[in-house]
Amino acid sequence: MKRITVFIVFCFFVFTGFGQNGFMSLSMGASVPVGDFAKSGDLYTNGFAGTNFVLNFDGAYFFTTYLGIGGTFSFGSNYGGGENLQNQITKEIPSKFPELLIPFEPVYNFNIGQWNYVNLMAGPQILVPLYNIGLDFKALGGLSFITSPEREVTLQLTDGEFTSSQENRQLNFGYILGSGLRFGLGRSYSIRLSMDYFYSKTSLEIINAYQTDSTPVDLPNDKYDLAITSVHAALGITYNF
Repeated sequence: MKRITVFIVFCFFVFTGFGQNGFMSLSMGASVPVGDFAKSGDLYTNGFAGTNFVLNFDGAYFFTTYLGIGGTFSFGSNYGGGENLQNQITKEIPSKFPELLIPFEPVYNFNIGQWNYVNLMAGPQILVPLYNIGLDFKALGGLSFITSPEREVTLQLTDGEFTSSQENRQLNFGYILGSGLRFGLGRSYSIRLSMDYFYSKTSLEIINAYQTDSTPVDLPNDKYDLAITSVHAALGITYNF
């Protein structure tokens, strides 16, 4: 909690405390997962994430014509897997737990949510002024609060019921590398197009359970780490001060 408070105060200072030669922007766009986060071949190394949206509140102040400091407060979301994930789970359970008495035509019930993350970051920013266009580059680091998709699976067996669940919330370090292009609309406002690469990491656990005749049976749980990586393309409005 102390770290979050420090970053909030710092980003507020970045956005409002310096006066001239800076900007604030609000933008929205697509969050496109990449790497293992986007892959869907393995339950314990891939994220099964799909493209969704990102909402950014960015700001920066430039000490000189070219060098400054920036910050971001952003919210991103990615789909949690859908049919690809369901198919992989139905293949994995019989092979991983051969002791289960699975019917010839098994019926699976799924409840799968979304990946969500909130970022609060700050770092150096470079500006390249080009007449009525401003090109900026940034390298930000800070906090990422990541919520993994709620993943609940129920399978009716001939002698009971199998359940598997996963849901996790973690506060981790993350970073954003990106660039932005501002097109002036006059003295105070501009249109901003941004492209960012986001990275963080989270630890996950799948909890497996089996119950027969009201008697629980212990099954091993699965723990693994996953890199959260995505590309954010956003368009928004900027106020220059």
